[in-house]
Amino acid sequence: GTKYGCGIGGCGACTVMISTYDPVAKQIQHRPANSCLLPICSLHGAAVTTVEGVGSIKTRIHPIQERLAKCHGSQCGFCTPGMVMSIYALLRNHAEPSMEQIISALDGNLCRCTGYRPIIDSYRSFAREPTCCQLRGTGQCCLDQEECVCSSSTGDQTHSGLCNPEFPPMDPTQEFIFPPELMRMAQEQLRTLIFHGKRTTWISPTSLNELLELKAKYPKAPLVVGNTSVELKKTHHDAYHPIILHPVRIPEMYVVSSTDDGLVIGAACCLAQLRDILMEAVPKLPEEKTKIYQALLQHLRTLAGEQIRSMASLGGHIVSRGSNWDLNPVLSVGKSVLNLASEDGKRQVLLNDQFLAGCEHADIKPKEVIVSVLIPYSMKDDFISAFRQAESQKNALSIVNSGMRVLFSPGTDIIADLSILYGGIGSTTLSARKSCEKLIGRQWNDQMLSEACKLVLEEIFLPSSAPGGRVEYRRTLLVSFLFRFYLEVLHGLHQMVRTVYAHQHTGSDNTLSQEKMSALVMLPSGVPQGVQIYQDVDSGQSPQDPVGRPIMHQSGIKHATGEAVYIDDIRPVDGELSLAVVTSIRAHAKIISIDASEALRVPGVVDVVTARDVPGENGKDEQAYAEEKVICVGQIICAVVAESVTQAKCGAEKVKIVYEDLEPILTIEDAIKHKSYITEERKIEKGDIEKGFESADEIIEGELHVGGQEHFYLETNSVLVIPRVEDKEMDVYVSTQHATDVQELVASALNLQSNKIMCHVKRVGGAFGGKITKPSLFAVIAAVAANKTGRPVRFVLERNMDMLITGGRHPFFGKYKVSERRNTKATTKLPWGVDVSGLATWSDTQG
Repeated sequence: GTKYGCGIGGCGACTVMISTYDPVAKQIQHRPANSCLLPICSLHGAAVTTVEGVGSIKTRIHPIQERLAKCHGSQCGFCTPGMVMSIYALLRNHAEPSMEQIISALDGNLCRCTGYRPIIDSYRSFAREPTCCQLRGTGQCCLDQEECVCSSSTGDQTHSGLCNPEFPPMDPTQEFIFPPELMRMAQEQLRTLIFHGKRTTWISPTSLNELLELKAKYPKAPLVVGNTSVELKKTHHDAYHPIILHPVRIPEMYVVSSTDDGLVIGAACCLAQLRDILMEAVPKLPEEKTKIYQALLQHLRTLAGEQIRSMASLGGHIVSRGSNWDLNPVLSVGKSVLNLASEDGKRQVLLNDQFLAGCEHADIKPKEVIVSVLIPYSMKDDFISAFRQAESQKNALSIVNSGMRVLFSPGTDIIADLSILYGGIGSTTLSARKSCEKLIGRQWNDQMLSEACKLVLEEIFLPSSAPGGRVEYRRTLLVSFLFRFYLEVLHGLHQMVRTVYAHQHTGSDNTLSQEKMSALVMLPSGVPQGVQIYQDVDSGQSPQDPVGRPIMHQSGIKHATGEAVYIDDIRPVDGELSLAVVTSIRAHAKIISIDASEALRVPGVVDVVTARDVPGENGKDEQAYAEEKVICVGQIICAVVAESVTQAKCGAEKVKIVYEDLEPILTIEDAIKHKSYITEERKIEKGDIEKGFESADEIIEGELHVGGQEHFYLETNSVLVIPRVEDKEMDVYVSTQHATDVQELVASALNLQSNKIMCHVKRVGGAFGGKITKPSLFAVIAAVAANKTGRPVRFVLERNMDMLITGGRHPFFGKYKVSERRNTKATTKLPWGVDVSGLATWSDTQG
């Protein structure tokens, strides 16, 4: 039931619930987590609940699963087990959650089919707020007979699918209890845990002194709590650590206390705990003390998803110092302090721009660990703001983020201290320190803003070739955030007690204009509103006739229980091999040689398959295995089959390919220049084109550019090929939208009749047009490998390989030219109101 979607904790398809017992607080904690990031060693003493443990069609269906299915919350169903687990973890902690908590719980779950409305509708019924559908936004319930909304055409009653009295109430007493054995283990955990792997040793100490001894012995060993940062470096950069320290059983690293200076938060506290701590503290403290806490909460509500927030630690977030990490700039401008410890003793380090930049004098020493973080109270004349711009409001890395703070001289608008930090601009968080120093002593007015923008753009330089691209956009964000901060502070000054400030500005207008106030409006982040409306069918319609009836998806319950079987859910077949591909790292090149000798020496590797092993036709419109040359990065050159996926991937890394580079075609404009067209030139013509242009009173011409897109289906391309015993027949289980094409291409590649290839497609975990042509080539690759080895072959692409190899929705470029004659009757009227006598050619190319 637990699905692989992305492998980096970004989609939520692999969500499980981790339950642990806190022997100090004597409480059981339930947390959602991305299983793709969880090291097995970190689960010692934890209870793991997957979707199979929530409910099943064989035993009983949980109310969460039933409501999701009956409210039409699944289509392809691939994301559904993750949705179920996210809400299940929430309900185990909060039996009657608020709608805000429900929305927050789903932050880390992607769905590419439903648009989320039916998912949220189904879980709305668990909220403590009224669950009336409020039909058409009128506040009326669709089941209110007196206030029913009727169709003007038929008079039949109109219903919303939300209000459904058939749902049985949820009974928390029917859930599995936390295993008493694990509770006893947690109370008696006195010994150090050490797990030895082939390359890595995992050590979990029980005391701070022991951790400091280990850190002194292994200074390069990372401290791992949630593994959300270390795992990403391992995935993207193949980072390897011989020793890993796991400090989750050390009480000092979970401390939460209030001092005269601020709140002290343990470094191992997860971000979800930090959010809950701050939400509890803010209402209890004077508003002037909570400005940094409110800025942090603004980011904590949108940072990643609930699964990441529940596992990622505050200390890990700080020490990893990612440029896109949202909290670090805010903690820095708020003058936060790191409490460090080592065998040599304790010391404090200011979490400032120099620390974030990795300056040696301001950094943590190799033998030190962060024990806790002091987040100070803000002051009366303080203003602190946090900004981030991402491709989506939640669960997305920020393009640019920022933390800004200004301190005024008491009772004035004179700048006493100013801090401006930006993330997402360089490899580390950058500070506009010099600009801030020049602005100290200035009044907070429009002249100061103009100079500040100029200074910041000069100091925070972003070259045109900067990694990540979008240079002009990011430069614009630098100024946009600063302008927004200026307005927020100006508005705050006007809202303060005006006794001193207003008297100093006698005769001046102390209010912002309506136009400027509009810049301070926050984007709405409340509960999404939506209603699905349908009409009752005619009373005389046959019960067997499904037309017009809101019928539940036939596999809806199986989607929700995780019992719907997708390609990679098929159990391993006897003798099955795993396949990994070797792809081109050149855009356009001749293949000089392929050396697989080193790959064949990797333990578990059975064979390497190339174009020479194809008995028949090597693809149709494009080659399955590249033969003499490659025409794009990511084109498949050969495949390695092995006893396991890990061995196959290791073998693929050992294959050596020698290229001879050719001139690449990188843009559509390049393709036009080289006359490299996918198809024949396409034209739309009407009348005598040349004559029309010659006699035109006016000619309008221009260009149209459409960017490319990724299809981003949740289930990556997957295929399982099983050779039959007789007549070279094969069963091909594949996730595709075009089963016939799969059958034909595999038969053609193996030089067999099509009826020898049985293509099976039960369901597809999302496609959107992206699984029409490419799955046929993946099936050919696996089938040729199965034919060569005589054994079943499973080929499941990881997300990064899927996006590298598949082309996506292509970008397009068009040119148009329209002639207009005003004084003639023989004209054609186009929809946009231009009289034309001819339309010029429209060419599309794909580079």
